[in-house]
Amino acid sequence: MLDTLSSYWPFLVIAAIIIAGLALARLYSGQRRLPYQARSRIMTQTEVKFFRQLQKAIQDDYLIFAMVRIADLLVVESNIKNKRTWLNKILAKHVDFVLCDPGTLEPKLAIELDDRSHDRPDRMERDAFVEHAFESAKMPLMRVKTAPAYDPRELRQLVNQLAKK
Repeated sequence: MLDTLSSYWPFLVIAAIIIAGLALARLYSGQRRLPYQARSRIMTQTEVKFFRQLQKAIQDDYLIFAMVRIADLLVVESNIKNKRTWLNKILAKHVDFVLCDPGTLEPKLAIELDDRSHDRPDRMERDAFVEHAFESAKMPLMRVKTAPAYDPRELRQLVNQLAKK
């Protein structure tokens, strides 16, 4: 038995390498499940409550988009140094809602709903940067404190004051 194994050991090693290679190829071939799962919702209950009142306030005058990346609303000027650095500052950030013209889908107003988390120092720094970025781009940004209830008439008045004409 040992004589047989000693004479065929090169073939056994090659067979083991082939089997290991096939196992690795199968593991990395994309057949396995990726580490993602579906979110149960894209908005918190507070955001949904605001969304419904915002819908009443604007009626058919605007379309509402939720959870929009700032990088989809603002672009970095083409002639700027460190363009990628400035883009990275907005890539992972989003605003809660964007009102768009229903015909052209041009963004008219970004809306941030501010809960207690916006009182944290890191969040205040982020909010100051976002406000400055929107001001620089001449894109209106409306900040609304979370509340137990929202008056659609008051929301309508705020939107009319701030929305890009």
